[in-house]
Amino acid sequence: MNKLVLLVYLFSLIGLITSACDCCDQCGTTNQDVTVEHLSGSCPELKYVSGGYSGSGHATRYWDCCKPSCSWTSNAGSGNEARQCDSSMSLITDTNAVSKCDGGPSTTCLSQVPFTIEGCDNLGFAFAAVPGNGPNVCGRCFLLEFTGMGKYETKLNHQKLKGKKLVVMASNIGYDVANMQFDVMIPGGGVGIFNGCQGIFSGNMGAQYGGLLSDCENEVGYGGDDQTIYTKRKSCLVKRCNSTFQQTAAKEGCLFLANFMEAAGNPLHNFKEVECPQVLKDRY
Repeated sequence: MNKLVLLVYLFSLIGLITSACDCCDQCGTTNQDVTVEHLSGSCPELKYVSGGYSGSGHATRYWDCCKPSCSWTSNAGSGNEARQCDSSMSLITDTNAVSKCDGGPSTTCLSQVPFTIEGCDNLGFAFAAVPGNGPNVCGRCFLLEFTGMGKYETKLNHQKLKGKKLVVMASNIGYDVANMQFDVMIPGGGVGIFNGCQGIFSGNMGAQYGGLLSDCENEVGYGGDDQTIYTKRKSCLVKRCNSTFQQTAAKEGCLFLANFMEAAGNPLHNFKEVECPQVLKDRY
């Protein structure tokens, strides 16, 4: 083999290796967290779990930047731990890493923001905290179907949510989460009891409980024409998401509440346990 042919061959190998590395980045096998943007394709087939957990409840929202409870082996079981990141969104592999909310480096990865798949209408995907006083549900999935009603009020926002479905994967445990409640992880959804977001997000995260949407509800008010309330709450939330988050993934996750969730606070739902679709397992 002459030198010219050898050089061409070597450069072709480098191209193949580079392509393989790019693929690994997309699949989350490197030390950088996967972010979710503009997925397209067919809807995953959802299969109910025979004898699985089911019921009726309501959905809340939060994003506290703490280490997910399911990242601890003692909570999730060996091999079932949720991923964890540092403030720069590089993956942390030490399952004993201390949570940022306790002064350590471990925080929630942006791979766990909610998202939709283009062409998969009326079905969203997210991660959530579940009650801490029940059985171990780390890594289990549930299909929430919204009823069009709200727990504390029912506005046009809630009515437009009727029939939409949300597949959530349990990656956190909340001892302040009630039975039948799913606390959906949404950037700008409120930090709740703990706040590890300093140094990760620089914008105003909104009310401690309820976040940016709660701020918009208070700004717009609770009385008056339903269409006006619907429009103003959504536009207010879009504006606040865009101004609060610089990271694309965090901003898209926040806008999920305005767009897919119709800026509906504390919506009621019926739920059934389902087998986890691969699109969520890849980001757990």
